[in-house]
Amino acid sequence: MVVDRSWQIAFDTLASRPVRQARMVLAAQGFGVVVLEAGGDAFVSVPGLPAHLAPETVSLSSDGSLLVCTANQDDGAGPRRVVLHTLATGARQEFTSDDYLRAALSPDGARLAVLADLSDGPGIPGVGDEIAGIELIDVRTGARERLWYAEGYWEEAAIGWSPDGLLLAATYLTLDDVLTTVVLDLTGKEIASFPERVALPGPHSVWVSGHELVVYPEPDDESPLIVIDVRTGQERRFTRRNFEGYLAVSGGRVVRPGSAPGRLVTTDFGDGDERPFLTTSPAVSIDALDLAP
Repeated sequence: MVVDRSWQIAFDTLASRPVRQARMVLAAQGFGVVVLEAGGDAFVSVPGLPAHLAPETVSLSSDGSLLVCTANQDDGAGPRRVVLHTLATGARQEFTSDDYLRAALSPDGARLAVLADLSDGPGIPGVGDEIAGIELIDVRTGARERLWYAEGYWEEAAIGWSPDGLLLAATYLTLDDVLTTVVLDLTGKEIASFPERVALPGPHSVWVSGHELVVYPEPDDESPLIVIDVRTGQERRFTRRNFEGYLAVSGGRVVRPGSAPGRLVTTDFGDGDERPFLTTSPAVSIDALDLAP
């Protein structure tokens, strides 16, 4: 498991080459997209990515073979596209829409769940209909299905599949300015809704089991992590002693910035048992971090 040990990245010496699979991906400001190669300890810069990708949207498929991101067109203009980039070959699949903001690939790799801004107004509150929605895309055929929508906006955008691929969770902002995480089945039925609960942005950091979400409270309640059983709504709230922010969750460990620039650490959910995780040289800001299960 990636979070069981510590790693180092020297960005100035990274090779840029294809890899068969990856266990970790990060988007680093000034240095592009970097993956940790599966089956080894090498960090590699990913070649051949779109010039205008949105770094905060970068994630991995569950098997580590694909990079998932959104990007503007090659000239920097819209409409935005969801890109599936095969790490071994550089081959791409692209799905284009004016509405797409963020995407997560299902555990079996068959479907994309895409956050879509379905508004017909200029994005100004009170002007036009403001609609947040989720579309499912069949990766093989390209067929698209609108799964769910609600009045609101994509703010603190997050979406993730449950490990068994049967449920989706997404965070959006209601018209009443309440950040809310909603849980859906694959018919679009709303299984549960949790106001003032926000999921982490990485697709593999949203669920800790097939029926448990990991979220944090909003507005800021000292931001402890909370695990919610979506079947019962029961919450387990953990302690927080550090306020540097959350980056990812994997294997019962939380990844967050450490006490010095360029250092990430892991802790348990209660912010204890701190261990070094990742040191970067030079120290950089991380736009996205996703860990394959």
